[in-house]
Amino acid sequence: MTTRQDAGAPPLGAAEIAARSLAYGADVLPDRPESAADRDWYYPYGEYETAALHRMIAEGFQANRHVDYAGNAGVTTASAVFRATAPEDAAGFRLRTTGPVLVHADGAPLATAPHGDEVPVPAVAPGTVLAIRIDVDDETVPAAATLPEGWDWECSTDGTRWLPAVPRPGDDEPPHLRGEPVVPLPVPPRGDGIFALPGPVLGRVEIVAEGTPVLGTGESVAEALADPRDRESRTDLQRTASVSFLSSHALGLRYASVTGADVASVTVHAQVRPALRRGGFLCDDVRLNRIWATSAYTLRLCLQTFLLDGIKRDRMPWMGDHALGVLTNAYAFADGEIVRNTLLALGRPRGGYVNGISDYSLWWVISHGMYQRHFGDRDFALSEADHIDAFVADLARHADADGVLRPPHVPGSFEHTGAGDAFLDWGVTLRPGADSTALQTLWHWALTSAATVLAAVEHPGAERWTTLAATLERTMIARAWNPSAGVWRDELDGTAEAGAYPNFLAALAGVTPDASPDAAIALIRDSPSGTPFMRSFALMALGRLGARATAVAEIGERWGHMLDAGATTFWEDFDADGSPLEMYGRPYGKSLCHAWSAGPAALLPELVLGIRPLSDGWARFTVDPELGHLRWAAATVPTPHGDVVVEVRDGSTRVDIPDGATLVVGDRQVPGPGTVHLPLA
Repeated sequence: MTTRQDAGAPPLGAAEIAARSLAYGADVLPDRPESAADRDWYYPYGEYETAALHRMIAEGFQANRHVDYAGNAGVTTASAVFRATAPEDAAGFRLRTTGPVLVHADGAPLATAPHGDEVPVPAVAPGTVLAIRIDVDDETVPAAATLPEGWDWECSTDGTRWLPAVPRPGDDEPPHLRGEPVVPLPVPPRGDGIFALPGPVLGRVEIVAEGTPVLGTGESVAEALADPRDRESRTDLQRTASVSFLSSHALGLRYASVTGADVASVTVHAQVRPALRRGGFLCDDVRLNRIWATSAYTLRLCLQTFLLDGIKRDRMPWMGDHALGVLTNAYAFADGEIVRNTLLALGRPRGGYVNGISDYSLWWVISHGMYQRHFGDRDFALSEADHIDAFVADLARHADADGVLRPPHVPGSFEHTGAGDAFLDWGVTLRPGADSTALQTLWHWALTSAATVLAAVEHPGAERWTTLAATLERTMIARAWNPSAGVWRDELDGTAEAGAYPNFLAALAGVTPDASPDAAIALIRDSPSGTPFMRSFALMALGRLGARATAVAEIGERWGHMLDAGATTFWEDFDADGSPLEMYGRPYGKSLCHAWSAGPAALLPELVLGIRPLSDGWARFTVDPELGHLRWAAATVPTPHGDVVVEVRDGSTRVDIPDGATLVVGDRQVPGPGTVHLPLA
């Protein structure tokens, strides 16, 4: 039993909510870290993301002793041509590329560099068409170049389809080889050779010491002091000067132990994703405030070019984690670029399923729908529409006439999947030969997501997936819905027991028939198994079924338990049945900073204040507070139109509506910009 504390008087506006919310967590990193970028590198569409994924995979395997990751990441193309028409003020420029380059001006050779060396390109007359061909011989290296500003560069990798070239900030080193900006953080000693940060970070460790230091790191003191064979990370050092040493790899750590030397200082060169916008959540319960702030910090640390699972391990992007991350990101940071990076990188495997997991291919499609609903990025939808349609068509090859998806096993898939290369969650086993209702629900959600995204850009594929989703829904109701009990069975056989997973996923996917939600609520509430990943979706479903106070109470208990144990970021799994550090049969196998545990960043604003988008990009949104045990609550959500601010106190709800957005409350619609006061129901 924890004691509720009063967090003081309610705040007033977006800036104060965000600032006060931030103070409840361990995030002391700069919002806008300095970057060494001084020029743009241009890439073919999707190639930066593919190459950066290969860098991330290589770094993860190099830094960690235990990594499981399917080896089916997509590959870069062997060549690309960039072209543009010289503007009136065109000048000569120096060209850097990632491979051998040949430059033509109006079809005639102009410059070349056989080994990708820097090459001077002389000035050409206005109106001249410059074409730059780059060849690469490594499937992890993209064809990229530094190109002058002021030209309208387009690019093709096949000579027929031309798309705008994509600029990315970099320096002498192309940006796909770089991580986030680096911030040096002094690590103070706490005695007995242990150095400690206020919260974990990802970065390389620098030691200034006389002698030959031996480094140990961990997200816990116990791991930092453990036998090197028991630690998760490789902590070998490189000597960079007579008394300076640097870890060979970026490491996820909060604690460092240094032995064998007289240490003058320890510094972590932390990789820090800029937080250009911030959400926030506050109420009169300090525990919930700390949970929201800790969720946001957990998420921020895992935003590293992509949304990664954790900063210690696996330090890889996984699509299931990412799906929840789209939602938490939308409420905490509104960082659309990192969502696009992850969708582009993972959505083009060289074979098989996304991450080698069949349901992660479904989460990829669902994530597109989530991204459009929360970010409203029509240009991205247009760019991806044909690929989404083809991607779903490939999956649909394994659906029967009744719409039921039966994904086959694909060699090389993630080794911990079950029947049909499906995963769902740790601890869930799908029976071979059975049709899992939870899997079919995800398939239905993917179909409706694809149809919605494609319809928004008037793509003809939308109708096909709408029709297939309707067929599947009829099949599911006929074979898996128990009308007398008002719940979904675990399998499409008409006799299976009911389980929590199909019921909470169905509530979110919108496939539950009209029925009292009481049985589903009880089933979901009383089946608290699963990781924070799937449990977050379960709590979201509880809220939408009408049990918001129940969901908030569980957040306070289960995530609050991690805070009680000293967490400054949230863990990969709850520790009800064992050590907070052990997992996978390893003493320190559990990640203590895991993005899929950041669910409360999205859950609390929705469950307590009822803040949800009703149309793409928050063009229409709703607010429906249910304070429960709270006396007041407030939140700010960074939407594409500006900050949505909601403040509830003294029986009234105040909503700040940004320009371009419309608040919908019942039959009332209030367009922004403006502020509206509503009575608390």
